[in-house]
Amino acid sequence: MGVSDEVVQAADCGILLDVNNIYVSSQNHEFDPMEYVNRIPADRVAQIHIAGHSKFEKYILDTHDHPVLDPVWRLYARAIERCGPTSTLLEWDDNIPTFEEVHAEALKANQFLLEGESAQPQPLPEFEEVHV
Repeated sequence: MGVSDEVVQAADCGILLDVNNIYVSSQNHEFDPMEYVNRIPADRVAQIHIAGHSKFEKYILDTHDHPVLDPVWRLYARAIERCGPTSTLLEWDDNIPTFEEVHAEALKANQFLLEGESAQPQPLPEFEEVHV
């Protein structure tokens, strides 16, 4: 059990999983973001955040001012695989684009959610017991 597992269990709380922040931190601090997502206690994830970021010469900054990039979408897909369809917030706080561009990003996220929903085990239908 990792430190985050211990904290979440002791506090009996949910997790807001910011996959863009995980990606940005992984690039700035040289760790594997997929491994990080794989270690999150999936049953505790209550919401996921996705966003774009800005790349500078020596670091990346979680600026919420660009479209979501492919590596972040891959982390999001993995998070949905592990957690199931989860409430998702697309963060876009600066350089606000047209409605159409934001809507297209939201539809992309929705597609991952729908794929995650279909991948989740479906409950078996209840059948009425019949005696003959």
